[in-house]
Amino acid sequence: MPYVLGIDIASTRTTAATCVDQGDGWGMPEPLWLGAHGPAAASAVFLDDDGYLLTGDAALEAGRSAPARLLTGFHDRVGDDVPVIVGGERFPAESLSAVLVDAAVDQAAERFGEKPRHLVLTHPGGWGSFRRELLRRALAEAGFPRAALVAAPIAALHAYLAPQGGVTAGVCEFGPDGAVVTIAAAGINGWQPVKSVEGVDPAEAVGKVFELAHGAGVQPQALAGIVLTGDAPGVPGRTPCPLFVSSDPALTIATGAANIAAGRDIPQPGGPRSDAVATVETTLLPRVDAPEELTERPERPPVDITPFPLPERTGAAKLLSRRKPLVAGAAVVVLAATTLLLTLTTREATADKGHQPPPAASTCAPAAPAAATTSPEGRC
Repeated sequence: MPYVLGIDIASTRTTAATCVDQGDGWGMPEPLWLGAHGPAAASAVFLDDDGYLLTGDAALEAGRSAPARLLTGFHDRVGDDVPVIVGGERFPAESLSAVLVDAAVDQAAERFGEKPRHLVLTHPGGWGSFRRELLRRALAEAGFPRAALVAAPIAALHAYLAPQGGVTAGVCEFGPDGAVVTIAAAGINGWQPVKSVEGVDPAEAVGKVFELAHGAGVQPQALAGIVLTGDAPGVPGRTPCPLFVSSDPALTIATGAANIAAGRDIPQPGGPRSDAVATVETTLLPRVDAPEELTERPERPPVDITPFPLPERTGAAKLLSRRKPLVAGAAVVVLAATTLLLTLTTREATADKGHQPPPAASTCAPAAPAAATTSPEGRC
């Protein structure tokens, strides 16, 4: 029977959901039973003495007698430089996550008689491309080269809300270390994360969604809804926008991953849901009021300007200060007169030297030699 599979590996539990091809379309997501006592199984791997790996609740049970061989929390360590070491064996964290995926696929194949047509695996919303690529390579080595990776909060939204353009929604993921709060906006490429905060007090998670939405310019009542996943606490009585929470919130992310794998149509934001909580505004949750419109221009408050004392100028520039305009003016006049006098004197001296007449020629003849002169004196 053709089907698709969505898997969510959280820090403590692993869940999965399937959508079956009914001929005229994909059916509603149904949980895949992975655990010994419920749909969820422990996110654990146990290495036995023979070198075989046990997964899920069976690994957790075997680890009670040999805790040194029990591996947990490795999915959050994907991307770490230090590998997981147990029994002298070194295991990259991403390879252990691929072991959990392989175990879930085997259980689905045992139920449906074949492997899924498509597989979608979720990852924490804070992962970057480096950690996603490591997990993708590990999945390819495990035999799942076409598996798609989707952020957990985006998968949670796909459990209830279609990515209709122009809408914003929130997700609260409740775990052992507090809540992870995310707001996402719908665009041409589907839901896209806008802002995320980790380690939020579970009692303040819904209010944190409103705070993040206000920071993004979205009023609480304008949100398409808030999806609660994981170990969700009691649902508040009334909120400004719809709350979406199932009877088993731990399965919500896997359900959304199965919807993504099937490409199944889901209701538009604001559409009726049997498991959505109808809500209205209440004062029990943080509220952000819109500012009132101003009817008239407010009176401008008086402004006192303290003059900044400029440093005293020195030298010739001191004469040009605005504090002594008369002295500066007199100095300018004296400088101008001195310059003019020096210019005229220089020109006169230059003119006298250039036009001095040559010395006059003497009219007296030169004296004749003494032997030829009849008079002791010369004649003019």
